[in-house]
Amino acid sequence: MKKIVMMMMMVLLVTACGKTTDDMYDKVEAVTEAVVEEAVKEEVVTEAVEELAEAVVTEAMTLKVIAPYGTPVLTMVKMFVEQPEIAENVSVEYEALQATDVLTSELINENADFAIVPTNLAAVLASKDVGYKLAGSSVWGIFYIVTTEEITSIEELKGKRVGMIGKGLTPDAMFRYILTENGLNPDEDLTLEYFSGSSELATNFISGQIDYAMMPEPVLTNVLLKREGSIAAIDLQASWADATGMDSYPLSSIIVKESLAESSPEIVEAFLRIYGESVAWLNENPAEAGAYYESLDLGLPAMIIEKAIPACNLRFIPVDEAKEDIDKFLDVLYTFNPKIVGGQPIDKDLYLEK
Repeated sequence: MKKIVMMMMMVLLVTACGKTTDDMYDKVEAVTEAVVEEAVKEEVVTEAVEELAEAVVTEAMTLKVIAPYGTPVLTMVKMFVEQPEIAENVSVEYEALQATDVLTSELINENADFAIVPTNLAAVLASKDVGYKLAGSSVWGIFYIVTTEEITSIEELKGKRVGMIGKGLTPDAMFRYILTENGLNPDEDLTLEYFSGSSELATNFISGQIDYAMMPEPVLTNVLLKREGSIAAIDLQASWADATGMDSYPLSSIIVKESLAESSPEIVEAFLRIYGESVAWLNENPAEAGAYYESLDLGLPAMIIEKAIPACNLRFIPVDEAKEDIDKFLDVLYTFNPKIVGGQPIDKDLYLEK
């Protein structure tokens, strides 16, 4: 009897090292027929095997998760605050980053296990063989044309002066594509005036220096409260859908370290499931989400976040369902400026495969 128990313990200890509890049980079931037969002869009950299995603890694991300020970190605000359990003996460190260069540096050095990033950055990382895979998209467009005028179509922007951000980058590429698809030449039919960022753009619009602007949420909500008579006249997500036939455009996505996906797919699956639930929760609980955002000192008050959430188009769609929309979006960016997506056509190895 002692010999059989010792044999089982050796099998359990050898096979459980570095494995999750589910893996461990798989190994227990794979104990050789000879050992099982001998155990039966010695009347070793199955409960003894189960007790031994439960006594082996999964090797500790700490995950690092990063996200930039704004809507990317907003998608994770529930996880940042509540610190949900991903799996037994797995802890998570969350960090919000204000500077884009810090975000990029962290990823180039593969210092994070999960990150919410601009979708084109995921493509850039793939083009440089940095070890991340795109697992799904969660921010499906945040841009609107704000003005004090009553306009309802892209064509009515002809002859107008429109404030912009991101010259040569994603917002520029997306808006120019929409203009072109609506019969307007971006360089001849209207004037695009570029500002250094959303704050400068907002300041100039609120002060009346410009009367039309391509404004992102949640800054847009703040602007609408501060300039009397201003309205979000054109939903550029709807304009994109009309121009492309796609539902919308995947502005931000979640990426996962490739080595983690290979070694611990069950951990990745659990994290993505909880992330999806967290994003869905935002739309159902905007007031609480706003309070969470403000508690993390991310730059905007709870009231603004609460009002902005419905217009932020937040929903997590796994990569196997979002791939067509992602492909179209990245193709438009590549055509406008190949450098935005890494300088080469989109590599299908970009995506996480189950």
